[in-house]
Amino acid sequence: MSVDQSKRLDGKRVYILGAGAPGGIASAIAMLFKSQGATIVLGSPQEDSAREVADMCGAAGIVKTDILDEVSIRDGARAAAEILGGIDVAINTAGVNRNAPIADETAEALLFQARIHFIGTALFIKEVAEHMGQGGSIITMSSVTAELTTPRLAAYAGSKAAADKVVKVAAVEYGDRGIRVNSLAPGLTSTPMTASYFADEKVVNAFRREIPIGRMTTADDVAAAALWLASDECIATGDTIRVSGGAHLRRLPIARDFV
Repeated sequence: MSVDQSKRLDGKRVYILGAGAPGGIASAIAMLFKSQGATIVLGSPQEDSAREVADMCGAAGIVKTDILDEVSIRDGARAAAEILGGIDVAINTAGVNRNAPIADETAEALLFQARIHFIGTALFIKEVAEHMGQGGSIITMSSVTAELTTPRLAAYAGSKAAADKVVKVAAVEYGDRGIRVNSLAPGLTSTPMTASYFADEKVVNAFRREIPIGRMTTADDVAAAALWLASDECIATGDTIRVSGGAHLRRLPIARDFV
């Protein structure tokens, strides 16, 4: 049976958290989802920072949501549901790019990333599921670094790996309501958050050499994968979908490769 994919999200009510400047993953997802018929609400700790993205994708609204604050996560999901009349698809792209060797880590620094990537993910799933009926898709962001090992990423990769386990547990707990929960694991992707990496051609070349298909992941690649997870064609749940061009098959480059 053929499936009309011209508007794969027609009528879907979508809440995207982590909307910042254009060029990021949330922006790419919002633009693609809008073109596929979705109605979108954006979440951001600073509403002004999401305004340009909202204008670009014709969002129905922006809600103030801080992934570091439990009450804010709850109130943001509630506000998004009020604007949309419920939530069918919820996507959390909030994250931070910080790295340090374990010898320099502190409890405060470790907890900061855990609160964003691990605790924030769990609470986001909890709160958006409250506004879903029988059926829905929740998508969070993992990273190829949760699977591959390299120095200086104990806090980042550790908290991402922990969040992936939360996704699996949530998939079991919410499955009887038809709610699917998955994560996307991109390779190094050019966004405003990773601009410093892409400013150094040696770093980019080192990463590219480890990718079997020979090119870096783009925000549009991640958005395309999110589209499938959000669509009714998808039955996957409890999965971490790699969006890396096969980078997970090799290794992450280290400092001596950047020459």
